[in-house]
Amino acid sequence: MTSSSPEKTPDLEQAWHHAVAALDLVAPPDAALHLGVGGRTLSGPAATSEDSPGWLRVTSAPKPGGKVWEGASLAAELISDGVPQPRLLSEYTWGEGPVFQALLWERLPGKVVSATPDLTAPVKAETRWWSGLRQALDALQRVPRPEGRQVFTQAFVHRIPNHIPEIAETGIDTTVRRWVTAHGDLHWANLTDNPLSIIDWEGWGAAPAGYDAAVLHAYALPAPETAAKVRQVFADVLDTDDGHLAHLIICAEIIQASDRDELHARLAPYVRRFVPGLLASTSQ
Repeated sequence: MTSSSPEKTPDLEQAWHHAVAALDLVAPPDAALHLGVGGRTLSGPAATSEDSPGWLRVTSAPKPGGKVWEGASLAAELISDGVPQPRLLSEYTWGEGPVFQALLWERLPGKVVSATPDLTAPVKAETRWWSGLRQALDALQRVPRPEGRQVFTQAFVHRIPNHIPEIAETGIDTTVRRWVTAHGDLHWANLTDNPLSIIDWEGWGAAPAGYDAAVLHAYALPAPETAAKVRQVFADVLDTDDGHLAHLIICAEIIQASDRDELHARLAPYVRRFVPGLLASTSQ
């Protein structure tokens, strides 16, 4: 009888410092490293040999390839200047089960809008920031994407009544009528101010029309003033049948994840209070 040894958790801190050396970077001795959601990534500041400030993120995976592994590089290659994002400076991969990917971006002068994906206070952004965000998402919708690259599938959308059972009682059709190119994870920790930039493009791809705006709104629900601003800026997107379905999708995702992590457990009560009014608007 044989037994397999338990799989070792990748040492991301060691991998991050390995990438610093391999890419000939300089890391501050007291650099604060940030562990990503799910514990798959580790990020922190590092400068090039020419003293240009950068941001280095290391990801671990069982094997290379796939949507998340390829997402950031494809975004840098395919998404136009009309969508503000940090410039990818270099890429380095190594290892065999697990494998590691290091991506170095230019260090942005702005700060993230929120330290967490959800809001704990209203967003204090200028009018031009909001108009720039709207223009960026409009431009993103027009970006051609690689075939098969999707934020999620129609099959997933058809399962959202599992998490919002009231949908079944309304007879709402959960068939997505229009798919557009979307960021796919457009929460408040993935946006910067002064200047506006959109970060973390690993999961971008096709999503239902209005999905990015619906995600922004759902993660703003704890800050009603900002949630109302999102509804105002994206009214023509969200106040449609497509926008209502996009809203239902992200609400279902948050409810589904609420048993797994603290972030979505915080958001779930806001979402549950929002859903009845959304269903009433959708079924009219």
